[in-house]
Amino acid sequence: MAKERIPASEKIVCVTTEHPHRHIISVGVGGDAQVPIKTMTVDEVRAAITAGGSFHTVSPSANKVASVRKATCGIPGCNVDTIKSSPDAVTDNNLDEMG
Repeated sequence: MAKERIPASEKIVCVTTEHPHRHIISVGVGGDAQVPIKTMTVDEVRAAITAGGSFHTVSPSANKVASVRKATCGIPGCNVDTIKSSPDAVTDNNLDEMG
């Protein structure tokens, strides 16, 4: 019986946002914030998560990992599909702080 291959979690290193609510529109994956290995749109990240992929961020100051999940904008009246990092006590691994 063949083992199912589980893809490794991909590290998000930077984000691009747009107004009015600083929605994330794309992310840099792998490498570092100045030179990511690839760029993915939020729709591509959400589709990859749906297909079983996973993404995370890492705090440069505390080396803490936060997983990334699909989300919807929480501002009343705005229903934009987006992504969020899991909440924790470290702010520099938060997707919202990267943009």
